[in-house]
Amino acid sequence: LLFICYNNVTMNKGMKAIPREPRRITYSSEIRKLKTIPLTKYQREIVIGSVLGDGYLVPNWSKTHYALRVTRSEKQKEYADWQYENLKPFALKPPRWYERNHSYTIGTISHSEISKLYSIFYPKGKKIVPKEIKSLLTDPISLAVWYMDDGTLDFRERYHCNAMIATYGFSFSDCKLLVNTLHDNFDIKSIVTVCTMRGIKYPRLYVWAKDSIRFLNLIEPYILPCMEHKIVKCNL
Repeated sequence: LLFICYNNVTMNKGMKAIPREPRRITYSSEIRKLKTIPLTKYQREIVIGSVLGDGYLVPNWSKTHYALRVTRSEKQKEYADWQYENLKPFALKPPRWYERNHSYTIGTISHSEISKLYSIFYPKGKKIVPKEIKSLLTDPISLAVWYMDDGTLDFRERYHCNAMIATYGFSFSDCKLLVNTLHDNFDIKSIVTVCTMRGIKYPRLYVWAKDSIRFLNLIEPYILPCMEHKIVKCNL
């Protein structure tokens, strides 16, 4: 397969060029135009859910704006494709496959709206749950993306059905903000529990059984087939 490369585009022979964001001052006209287009509400909700979950925000070459990056496992190819399709045109290229760790990476261009989220979620360079989380986590699509990233279901038929979200990268005080947000914005009751791994205690959100059913019903319309094992029908 022959690849033809120019200063600001990459293309296969016979295919339309895909603009990229180069590591230099002179951006392509396509990129400059994209930076003036706001994210849709749906795209913004996906980004917020991703930042709470597996996503991370990275600077451009000049550290003036930030972009979203997400890495997905080989089994989550469907999820990676879905995220890429929904973040177009800001995600310029399809998920990139890395043979070394058998994973896919999705990325957006650096953008002012994502940069604003960086200032909120990374005030000192480390991701936190901001105090403004109640005004950010307001839509079921954000919950669904967050849950598809970090959620699991503790399910035992006719006995037990509790949704859990691994929040290991956040502090216990951060997680209390999330508990309050789930309650105030979605009327979902949860608590912060402790998960011990290799002698280290990490926080994890644990949704009460009846509230778990409501939580799963709320996010079900957005759950992809490859993630349906996380929302089995709970008939308690």
